[in-house]
Amino acid sequence: MTASSTRPPAVLSDIAAILFDLDGTLISTLQVTEQIYTRHALLHGVDPHAVVHFCHGVPTLQVLERFFPPSMHTPEHAMQLEREAAEQLTGLELIPGARELLASIPADRWAVYTSGMPFLALPRMHHLGVPVPAVMLTPVDVARGKPQPDGYVLAAEKLNADPKKCVVFEDAVAGIRAGVAAGTVVIGVRTLLDAQQLKNAGAAYTVRDMACVSVTASAADGSLIISLDES
Repeated sequence: MTASSTRPPAVLSDIAAILFDLDGTLISTLQVTEQIYTRHALLHGVDPHAVVHFCHGVPTLQVLERFFPPSMHTPEHAMQLEREAAEQLTGLELIPGARELLASIPADRWAVYTSGMPFLALPRMHHLGVPVPAVMLTPVDVARGKPQPDGYVLAAEKLNADPKKCVVFEDAVAGIRAGVAAGTVVIGVRTLLDAQQLKNAGAAYTVRDMACVSVTASAADGSLIISLDES
C-alpha cells in the first residue's frame, strides 16, 4: 500500500478492501447514544460526562462494567440499553457523503464492523437507507470487541483481503486502536474527536466526513484508490 506525499488530497493506492465502523462513521447516533447513557447514569448515581466521553465505539457491556454497579454487569442489562436505543430512530442522521461513497465501491470490496448488536444496527441502516453489505459484523461474531482487532481481522478475512492492504474508517479511540492492531491503515472521521485526537489514537489520516472521500478502481489491477480531502 502506498500513499502520495502531496496533501491535499492524500491518495492511497493498492487497497484491497475498505472496512467501515457504523456509528459516527456512516451514520450519526450521538444524540440517541448520549441520551440513553445519560439517563441510566443519573439513575445509578454515575457521572454521565465520564460515561459519554468513554462510550462511543465501545460495546455496551464494556461500558457497564467500567462505570455502573456490579449488578448491571450482565449481557441482559446491556441488551436492555441497546433495545431502548433500537426503539429510538428519531435523532439519527446520515453522515454527509456516506450513501454516495458506498455506492461507488464494488459490493465485494467493503464491510461494516460495528459494536452495536444486529437488532440495533440493522434498523438504523434501513431507516437511513444505508445498504447492508454481504460482510456485516457485530459483537455476536467476535469473542473480543473493540479495541481488540478481532472484528477487523475477521472482516478482512471474509473479503479475502490482507489486513495490511485494507483501510478502516473509524471515529472513536477504541475503533481506531482496533484497526491499528489489525494491521490496517486507519482514517479517522472527525464526528466526535478533532484531527489531533484521532491521530493520537493511531489514525494515519483524518477527514471531516464521507463527502471528503472518493474511491476509484485501478485500471491496471482493479485495486482500490482512495482520495482524501483532509481539510
